[in-house]
Amino acid sequence: MKIEFNAKGFVELQGSKSILNRILIISTFFESSFKIYNFSRCDDLNTMVENLMKIGFRFYSDEDYLILVPPDKMKSPSQLFIKDSGTGFRFLLSRLASQNGLETTIDVSPQLQKRPIKPLVKILNQLGAEINDDRFPITVKGKKLKGGKIVIPANISSQFISSLLLIAPCYEQDLEISLKGEIVSRPYIEMTLQIMSDFGIESEFSLNNKIKIQSGQEYFNLSDFYIEPDFSSACYFWALGTLSNNNICTSNWYLDSVQPDFKFLGILKKMGAEISDEDDRICVKRKKLNGIEIEMRNMPDQVPTLVVLSLFADSKTIIRNISHLKFKESDRISALLNEIKRIGGKIEFKKNSLIIHPLTKPPKDVFLETYNDHRIVMAFSILKAIFPYITIKNMNSVTKSYPDFFFDLDSICNIS
Repeated sequence: MKIEFNAKGFVELQGSKSILNRILIISTFFESSFKIYNFSRCDDLNTMVENLMKIGFRFYSDEDYLILVPPDKMKSPSQLFIKDSGTGFRFLLSRLASQNGLETTIDVSPQLQKRPIKPLVKILNQLGAEINDDRFPITVKGKKLKGGKIVIPANISSQFISSLLLIAPCYEQDLEISLKGEIVSRPYIEMTLQIMSDFGIESEFSLNNKIKIQSGQEYFNLSDFYIEPDFSSACYFWALGTLSNNNICTSNWYLDSVQPDFKFLGILKKMGAEISDEDDRICVKRKKLNGIEIEMRNMPDQVPTLVVLSLFADSKTIIRNISHLKFKESDRISALLNEIKRIGGKIEFKKNSLIIHPLTKPPKDVFLETYNDHRIVMAFSILKAIFPYITIKNMNSVTKSYPDFFFDLDSICNIS
């Protein structure tokens, strides 16, 4: 189905949420203040900051930066509330469990309570932690963690593994994690190790899927750090550019990004988009749009984006190895199947793969459910940009990761 879409413009992105969450945990090991440039103000990062304040950290902000000031001694709050930030919960759980003498309880939203937590608790307790997870709020008593050799199923969330790695200075013995099976989201683990390396922690991630970190290492306070743009957020605008006759541009990064979603540009290029790097901007516009077969195990957040984009391709698209999407903010596989069929699209899930066929006619005038999932909202907004009569429910869930999303979207194509 041919469309005529002429959006254009430039979007300046806030800092990467994935990088910021990792750096905030690292900064809790510092004894002096630390300044972060290009700080995101999304709900997930605000939640992390609010809870770090409860254990004694102070924050001072300006338009351009955020300063973290550590306490002389962390204090035990009565209760932390992590809302529905899965990354924040997993990272903070490991950090609090590793802080000897700190005691607290942690509660989360009903939505987050549905996501897997027991595997991480089991591993932390195996390492010497004391966490009671019979029901929420869970109780955490900080202990000295012993480290040592542990075996973890490789299909466990990369956030679980990253949370264990980020507390490397706390282990009394060398840490060796053996990942058994096919690793889910390996680039996110590599990103964690790279950021840790930036702050002085050396590690080894071998080809046989073993991660080794020697004990006795400490994080080095760099005094300040500039966060690269959030390329997970950029993907929605790059996808729109792939459909537009004009350039849609976002912030650039002069080095290879550590963010896995930066590689979404390669997928768009494979589909036939015209991509240019000019005036410190990444620009994307329509050239052609081929259906492709692609492995997305390492880029799960962009599966909804690619599904929507595939509806406008010239042939079917197959997205492989994505079963772990069932355990995100929503069951994203079911969400995509339900809602794409609702607009009259043809989509199937077979053998751990989504098969998406191009639309043959304009979609129906429908209300699309979004399952309180920010990634689903932003992906479906691509559809609404092309077909403004479509209605998207619960659009405010984008504040979780990108509070300015609709402001930025309206600046290039008015969908209000």
